Formats: sequence, C-alpha cells, structure tokens
Amino acid sequence: MMNRPEHRMVRITEGFWKEQLDKIHHVTVWDVLNKFEHDHEDGIMKNYEWVAEGKPGKHVGPPWYDGLICEVIRGISDIIAASYDEALDQKIEYYTEKISQAQSVDPDGYINTYTTLICPDRRWGENGGSLIWQHETYNIGCLVEAGVHYYKATGKTKLLSCAIKAADCMCSVMGPAPRKNIVPAHSLAEEAMVKLYRLLKDDEKLDQTLKEEYGLAVQPEKYLELACFWMDHRDVHADRASFPHYMGEYAQDHCRIEEQSEAVGHAVRAALMYTGLTAVGIETGEEKYLSAAKRLWDNVEQTKLHISGGIGAVHNEERFGYQYDLPNDAYLETCAGVAFAFWAGEMYRAFGESRYMDAFECALYNNVLPGLSADGVHYFYENPLISDGTVERWSWHGCPCCPPMFLKLMGCLQDYIYASGENRIAVNLHIGSEADLSLDGLHVKIEQKDCGIPWSGENTIVLHPEREAAFTLAIRRPAWSGKFCAVYRGRKFETCDEKGYVLISDTFRDGDEIRISMELPAMKVEAHPYVSADVGRVALMRGPLLYCLEEVDNPSGVDVTLGNGGLSVSERDVCGLVRVLSGACADGETFTAVPYYLWNNRGKGRMAVWVKQEGKDMDAVKTWETAGEYAAHRTGAGTAADLTGWEGKLYRRYL
Repeated sequence: MMNRPEHRMVRITEGFWKEQLDKIHHVTVWDVLNKFEHDHEDGIMKNYEWVAEGKPGKHVGPPWYDGLICEVIRGISDIIAASYDEALDQKIEYYTEKISQAQSVDPDGYINTYTTLICPDRRWGENGGSLIWQHETYNIGCLVEAGVHYYKATGKTKLLSCAIKAADCMCSVMGPAPRKNIVPAHSLAEEAMVKLYRLLKDDEKLDQTLKEEYGLAVQPEKYLELACFWMDHRDVHADRASFPHYMGEYAQDHCRIEEQSEAVGHAVRAALMYTGLTAVGIETGEEKYLSAAKRLWDNVEQTKLHISGGIGAVHNEERFGYQYDLPNDAYLETCAGVAFAFWAGEMYRAFGESRYMDAFECALYNNVLPGLSADGVHYFYENPLISDGTVERWSWHGCPCCPPMFLKLMGCLQDYIYASGENRIAVNLHIGSEADLSLDGLHVKIEQKDCGIPWSGENTIVLHPEREAAFTLAIRRPAWSGKFCAVYRGRKFETCDEKGYVLISDTFRDGDEIRISMELPAMKVEAHPYVSADVGRVALMRGPLLYCLEEVDNPSGVDVTLGNGGLSVSERDVCGLVRVLSGACADGETFTAVPYYLWNNRGKGRMAVWVKQEGKDMDAVKTWETAGEYAAHRTGAGTAADLTGWEGKLYRRYL
C-alpha cells in the first residue's frame, strides 16, 4: 500500500495549479464565506446561535447546512496549513465557538441544528422523521472532518473535541444490539470515522490532551467499528430504527455491500460511500470491502464515466443511469466529481495503479475545475457537455453544496501529488511542487520544477535525500501522454514497468535530476459504440484537458461536422494565455475549440463537447430508448457495432 505524505509536508510552488490555488485562497474562499454569512439574510451561523439560545422554530437553509459550513472549514484548514492566513484562522475560531456553544446545550454531545430547531423529537429519523432529509450522520461526518483537518493544520483541539463528542454520540446510539441499526442516508461519515480513528491511533499525545482539557476518554477502535457496522448493515432492514427503513438504490441500501457490483442511486452519496468503503478496506485489510470497491470502480470506469470524469447522468435524483447511458446533457454535478476524485485517491492507496490517478486527474481538470469561474466568484452545480446557450454559472444557489466540496478538494490537492511506501517514492501528478517525505526513516526532499502541464510536456524532478540511499522512483506516465521519456544520468526511461509507472531504481544522491518530456498530442476521442448519444461523434482532448466548441469562437454555430484533417495547436488569450485547438470542418469552414474548464466565461452561448465527425456513421448502432436497453438487447455478431478492441474500454483516442 502506498501512503500519502502529511499534508503540511507538501507545497505547490509554481505553474498552473499555483495560480488556481492562489485565486481560490484569496478570492473564492472569502466569497463563499461572505455569501454563507449573509445567506437567507440571517446567515448560516444563526442556526447555531438559535440552538445555544434555545430559540426553536426556524432554520436558515436546508437541513444539510451544518455540513456545508463544516466542509468549508475543512477546506480552509487545508489551505492555511499550506499557506497560513491569520484572518482565516480567526474566522474558523469564531465558527468553532458558535458550534461549541450550540453543542454544549445537549449533554449527549448531539448536534444537528435543523433537527434541534425544527423537529427535536425526531432524532436520527425516528418518530416520524426522515434520515434522508435530516442529514444527521452527514452533518456530523462533516464536523468530524473539519475537526481533524483543523487540528492537523493548527494543533488546536477545541473543534476536534466537538467532533469527538458528536462521534461518541453516534457510537452510543448506532451499532449492534442493544444499540440501533441506523446507517447513513447521505454518506461521508464512513470515511470521517476512519480519519478520526487514524488520527487518534497515530497521535500518541493527543488522547492525553483531550482528557486533560475536555474530559474526553477517547477509544479510537469504536470509530472504525462504527464505520464497519455501517458497511455491513446496508440492506439489513428488519430491525432498522430510522425512517425510511429501506432507502433503496438512492442511498446504496438495496443489497449487501459484498453483493454490490453496479453503481446506482444518488451519485454523490454513492461515490462518498465507495470512498468510505475503500478506506475501511485499507484500514481493516478485509478483502470483502476491497473486492466490492474494485467491482464498483470497474463498473463506473468501464460503463458509467463521462469523458470529463463526471458521474451522475440523470437529473432525477441526481443519479447514475444505466450502463452506457451517457447523455451529453447529463447532470454531472460538481460535488459528484469531487467525490469521485476522493474515491480515486483511495483506490490508488489501496491498489497502487496509475489508472486511478488518471481518473483523478481527469475529474480534477474537467469536472471539478469547471465548477468555478475565471473570476473566482461564480459556480456551476451541473457540468453538462452541451448547452443551448441558456446555461451559465450562478453567483449563489438555494443549495450551495458545490462550493464547499470544491474547496475541500482544492484545499487538499497537494496530498495526491506524491506517495511513498515499499522503499519507493511515487510521483502521481505532474505539478510544480516540493515535498518532504520519509522513506523507511530516510528523509527525502523532492521537487518538481519548470512543470509545463497542462500546456507543455516538460518537467524536472530533483531529489534531495539526506544521504546517498538506494530506493525506487516511480513516475506516473499519464494515459493521455504520447511519447514519454525520462532522462536520468544520461539514461533514457521510456516504457512503463509496473502499473502504469516508469521505474528508476538507483542509489540516489542530493541534487539528482530526472528530466521528463511528454508529448501532448491533440487527439480525437470516440466513445464505446454502446454510448448511443455519441455515435458518429468525437470529443477533443490535449494532455489532461477536455476541449469544447463555444459559439463565441464559432459564429456559424457549434453543430458542425469535423473534417478528417489534423488538429492545430496555438496560443490564445482566453481568460489568460491558453492552448486552443483548431481545424477544418467537412464543409471547408474552420472551427476553434477551447479548454472545457473555461467555457461560459465570455458570456452566454451554445457549447458542445461531442461533435459530428466526417466518415463516422451516425446510424452505426441501432438507437433504442436508452443505451442500457440497447446493451441489454444487443446480439453481438450481426449488429452494426464493431466491438473489436473495446474490451474494458469506454473511450478510445486517435490522432
């Protein structure tokens, strides 16, 4: 198993992502805080104040608002751990005090402002309540994450103590008899409990501090046990205490976890549950959890993943569709892209394969980053791959769940760049950065300098071991790269040796450099023939970036047919200097495509990712009512679909 380094040991220092994160830190974070604090006029923190003051009867926003502000706290915690900001730290201390005051009203440590203010007799969805609506386990899970991340960022324990009290409250209520059979309706708490377990298990001094300052006698094992209980009691409905007793596919409660093999239901809930499932599998070593995670991942990657790394095809219930049901007007919520990226990161930790980081990177650039505007203060909830010109980012939303999730991933992006274990260091993401790593007791500083991704393929890795030492450097060769060459001490390394990584094993010394050159060919991509929405169409990619046609660059429209000629790459100012693609249409006109993450920054207009391609038969596959129906009725030999070479693939690239 490969382990991520401690968050504070990695710094993003230059290039594309440094610019993005600086904007998020200094613009987006404050925009999100300001809008939450003035939301519904009273502001989000009024909920905690009303609980502390004993004033029930009204609540700002929907029941999951506690979770959203805690997600923002988690994201900010990771940001200030990397680049300390006193004003943001003070803001979290202010929120911590409000949360603590509200929690102190309840002797059990229970905290969920909606339930307390609106339906206090319906805790955990009992007595006529609804766990799906009240979001108690989700909100407390978000609080636990906030407490853990803020403690790691600052060493401060008050918010963590609130998190532990709330977690202890859940542990006292939920579990094997005589406790109650209650499982999360909106997942997130599963992984949060694993994080809390890891923190308390690994930090030997923390339990004494918590006991002395807050009178807490922590027992880390019970948090992992609760996470396991939640996994093992999916589809165990006979003695379910909360309502609804059966939450179905919507909340991944339709069958036992060891029997689940298809991703179904609400895409955000699903991906967060699968993230927790993988985390539980890593921590316990239980094969049933890891096998289930692998089955579900393969199902998504091979039949339900949009080319942008987005998941959740269906607007109704924000859910997965059938296999190969990938419409271009799909929902593809920003939150779902973030959850999928988190899941990909855990799958890499479990299995060490580069394909998980390929998926992480695709979602990061093409489903998560588009969720924020170039000015840093407007947001997408949905990320469709086609627009009739009416879609645009919003300043704020009645359910502003995506900005907090966005901040969570961006705040911890650096955690996914490197990994170590088994006497090797892995470079998973090509991002200008530096890290201090520990490799079996050996301190190694590693740098990535002059990294041109996503615009050019040059990168330099510099190693600084504290002494000469033998180990292996594993460099991910991205799935999108063309020719790849790593040069070390005059030797060329061009082929992958293991799980998608180029391996360099040597006795390294301070200052050793590995110069990397990757080809970033502009590619046309076709979808599996069962994806009826994209038969006869192609999408355009270069490096990790997905491209789209916008009406502002193509005044004749975006419903064009591309010619069979090649694609040209040039530099243009589109909210900053970027690489754009251009080429000839079948009718002799030209087209221009820009990075998808930048669309809708220059006013409203039509947009398309998948465009018709000359020579591709639009009727190659019979169109049924749904792609899933077609796949179910296909006859193999005799159909128009040529499936040769498609085994295990959902997309195929060609020049």
